[in-house]
Amino acid sequence: MPKKKSAKKDSKRTIPSVSSSTQSNNSASANAPKKNEDIIGNNWKTKIVKKSVVRELNEALLYESSNEKRNELLAQMESLDGTNIDETGATLGELMPVTYETRPMINFTDKVRYMLTVGKTAPFHIDKRYHDVPLFMMKNAGYDNVDMENAKRWTGKLATLHLLLPHLSMGYEESAVFLGECYLDKDDTVKFAHHFAKASSSFDWPDSFACHQCPFCCRMALPVMDKTSVTSIAEGSYILIVQKIMQTMYTPGPDGKQMMQRVHRSLPRLCCRSCFEKNFVQEVDKGEEFCYPGILKHDINLFTATDSVLLKGLVKIKRSCQDDVNNDQMILSAFSMFQLYDKCGMCSAVDEAIYVKTRQESQLMGLSVENLAVK
Repeated sequence: MPKKKSAKKDSKRTIPSVSSSTQSNNSASANAPKKNEDIIGNNWKTKIVKKSVVRELNEALLYESSNEKRNELLAQMESLDGTNIDETGATLGELMPVTYETRPMINFTDKVRYMLTVGKTAPFHIDKRYHDVPLFMMKNAGYDNVDMENAKRWTGKLATLHLLLPHLSMGYEESAVFLGECYLDKDDTVKFAHHFAKASSSFDWPDSFACHQCPFCCRMALPVMDKTSVTSIAEGSYILIVQKIMQTMYTPGPDGKQMMQRVHRSLPRLCCRSCFEKNFVQEVDKGEEFCYPGILKHDINLFTATDSVLLKGLVKIKRSCQDDVNNDQMILSAFSMFQLYDKCGMCSAVDEAIYVKTRQESQLMGLSVENLAVK
């Protein structure tokens, strides 16, 4: 399970017309900012958050959220809402516009595109699962020392909440994970850009602005402007989920048979709270984690109560400026919540569940499969 391997170019299929406002795919204009990779430069290697980069990247994010292409995309999402719905009540996935998807995601299979959007109306249920200790990951199959230490923290005693959203999971029900409510810090914009820098992976993945795009309505998440303002904190707060995005490659195996390589990556997605609540099919009788806002009490913060090491380095602020604020009124930054997902071992446990299912499917197809977990 090597971590670095050159991705093959796939020229067999043509990417559908792009309706998004992704600056990386647009021709430069006088008012357009630089590409994200040009703004961060080599800072992704050192992870140093420079004030000048914070300012420039957040200006680029603001441009991305309101330029002409974005407005066209939002209008397209509005026009698609409620049309050509499937049995779940959601707009058909094949009608979703291409936004930050890369060519290998578009060419996931001959008939299926791996998409980042589900539509403004996309009802989903919450599924509560207890994942086993990631034994395969414990064998050090491609994971570095830090990954191994994270995997070892997973006990399997706490539940993982999954969003049963077929358009996001592509048949892998474990692929969409609920993390909780968070606020977006200006520094998070840079930290996500470092983590998802194009140069940091040998595979072709979306850049960090995909994290900011709501999978339902395609609006861009913007950071809190005033951390002392209750209103500003509320406006800059979102529901964070993780989507396991995938791409497929086929290469000759050692025995001459074709080997399928299913490459996946954890992509945090900042959802509008209103979009999340609107599409959440609530089941009150099953418990408070199956309804809103009860589910917010069952976020990934529960893991910090079992391991004090997980608290180190996490950034959080008070929801209110009152002095008597308790822990329930503290809110984690988006990147901190994503870090917690990795550090507590949940990421490894979900990787393991997807790997097992992929291996079973590949055996039925007569293919050899190699699981590549790309950070």
